[in-house]
Amino acid sequence: MGNKFTIALTAAIIAFFITSCKKDDKNVFEQEMERSQSAAMNVEIKKLSESLKEAKTDVEKSTLNTKIASIQSDKGDVMSAVKSSLEASRLQPENHVSRYLLGKSYNDLGRYDDAITELRASVKIKDDFAPAHFELGNSYYKKFKYPDAVDEYKAAVKLDPNHYQAYNNMGVVQSSLGKFNEAENSFKSVTRVNPGYVFAYKNLGVLYETKLKNFPLAVELYKKYLAVSPNCPERNKVRRWIKVLGG
Repeated sequence: MGNKFTIALTAAIIAFFITSCKKDDKNVFEQEMERSQSAAMNVEIKKLSESLKEAKTDVEKSTLNTKIASIQSDKGDVMSAVKSSLEASRLQPENHVSRYLLGKSYNDLGRYDDAITELRASVKIKDDFAPAHFELGNSYYKKFKYPDAVDEYKAAVKLDPNHYQAYNNMGVVQSSLGKFNEAENSFKSVTRVNPGYVFAYKNLGVLYETKLKNFPLAVELYKKYLAVSPNCPERNKVRRWIKVLGG
């Protein structure tokens, strides 16, 4: 049984920040949909940029820059998102959304101290803004401030009970803190609010296997992961874990 733990801990310790399969694993239709979406985003950015030229007040300009930054962030154009959200925040320092987008972009760039500064500013301006609490939790996680990360994830799910990513990341951190029963509940919350979020099944399976020592449930969760996401890149690894566990 010893190999089972080496496989699980070295090859797939609980996945964090994973939101989709690798692009190479996507079919042609999915890739074409992504290209179409990107083109539509570019059109919207162009329209907003034209409106920006006609904007008269700082508040109006800040709002338009914030909308542009949001689309750029969704596109993965992080540097452009930083530029747009910086301008929005300069024009309107109390714009909690632009401060959030700037913090999120800093997280993407690995600038976690800068991210914390901006995200703290965002929640200070508007404490009931769940996305900022979630991103602040991510910043604290990356800085190994696990109790602070859990506090922010809890704030996010209190404000938005359907925030499955906050539940998932909270489960990861709770597991790192040795709070395995709490982690179990967090991962179960993910499967409740978003049954299609496949990584919660894998994370819960790893927890059952390596920490709670419930091997039958681990096998059940690994099989569920494969059933919901049969084409994910880790499918062969997960099949090996199932085999090692006798499933």
